[in-house]
Amino acid sequence: MTNAQRPNRQTQINRLLAGVGLVAWSALAGAADLVVAHMAPFTGPASIEAAEYNAGIRLAIKAANAAGGINGQQVVLKTANDEYKPEQAVAIFRQLAAENTVATLLPVGSPAMGQILKEGLPETLKLPIVGLIPAAEPFRAALNPYVYHIRAGDLSQYRKLVEYAQTIGVKRIAVAYADIPFGTAGLAAIEGMLKKQGQNLVARVALPMADPARLPEIVDALARNSPDIVFMVSPAKLAGDFLKVYRAKGLSAPLAMPSYGNADVLCAIAGKDSARGVIMAQVMPNVSNTAIPIVRRFQEDIKKHGEKDMRPNILQLEAYVTTQVLLEGLRRAGTAAPRQKLVPALDALKRLDLGGYAVEFSPTRHTGSEFVDISIIGRDCKLMF
Repeated sequence: MTNAQRPNRQTQINRLLAGVGLVAWSALAGAADLVVAHMAPFTGPASIEAAEYNAGIRLAIKAANAAGGINGQQVVLKTANDEYKPEQAVAIFRQLAAENTVATLLPVGSPAMGQILKEGLPETLKLPIVGLIPAAEPFRAALNPYVYHIRAGDLSQYRKLVEYAQTIGVKRIAVAYADIPFGTAGLAAIEGMLKKQGQNLVARVALPMADPARLPEIVDALARNSPDIVFMVSPAKLAGDFLKVYRAKGLSAPLAMPSYGNADVLCAIAGKDSARGVIMAQVMPNVSNTAIPIVRRFQEDIKKHGEKDMRPNILQLEAYVTTQVLLEGLRRAGTAAPRQKLVPALDALKRLDLGGYAVEFSPTRHTGSEFVDISIIGRDCKLMF
């Protein structure tokens, strides 16, 4: 494909956001179908992540249905936009639980998830959540019988980033964090790890989710502290906005962030030259490494079942993997009352190897994977790891 033929990243992002298909779901499913739901903020500051995850979920479901479904039943996906509003997320979750939904997949956003868990909705309404995003420690510390975490936790990612900083010999560490629970939890985790080693942050700056116009003054304040490396704890869009200003002001200290930074998004917002060299923790295998069976299967399904111009990325792979875990749980739950039997089925998975990526569940363990690696954005926005 020539450059003239290749869709640019911003076009792809726009297509994802436009093509999710936020429709009334009452007419989507028949009585014999397995209905799963993806509730996420398809508008607002985490809309890109929501759309990418939705694309990966749709791919996995389409491939499963093409192969005969689960126990002879077709899987139907409900998609709902909570608009990054906790009260709306709570209302949608209650509605999903009241209908024939067997599980929810990859809900996105710490404000919404914090409220849903605070109200005890998964266990009260007996509606499982598989793959909660973000993987912040407050959401994982206590076992919830109806919540299953797939990716490694944020603490593991921050630990990996801190170890990387020590490996390359940098001492003056700063944190730029989104002013939401996910961001403040990340700040506290990194600060705690450093203090245990007798080290303090040289700077901490809050990135306003609702007011990115303030980023230039925030970057100026950061620059006055001369950090050797800056950790960004932020959703991808805000990280891209920050990166663009950071580079425009000529700051040269390396930038590092957890896996929520999508390379395509950073490149689309800040430009590929600005994004080059950004360090990111990863909780999924390299999406280009088809020697890994689950990645090869993902790539093959894109060729067979992917939507037009779908380009594989790490968020889609995570959604694809997460959906495979749910589908295996549904397969083992059987055809009779699958929602009631899903939790026991997932708890009985023990170690599930999807082909180079494994999760472990039991009645006392709902934190599936421990995989964390370090990647760097290289030329043409390709992740190297």
